[in-house]
Amino acid sequence: MNVFGNVVKHFMVDTNTTQREIAVKMGCNPNTVSQLLSRDNISLDKMQAIAEALGCDLKITLEPRADKPPK
Repeated sequence: MNVFGNVVKHFMVDTNTTQREIAVKMGCNPNTVSQLLSRDNISLDKMQAIAEALGCDLKITLEPRADKPPK
């Protein structure tokens, strides 16, 4: 499972939200939500749609690694 899928699943557990509820808000089938959360390559627009269905903002950050300082 991808990092995004893991974060979403933890949020779903914390908020008692089902894949069916997300699917209804996205206008798709619960199987589609399950497949999206399991993918290694989920598109940015699908991540945004899931975040919207959960009532969340989607934020993506790029941070330098501690073991590799910038040049």
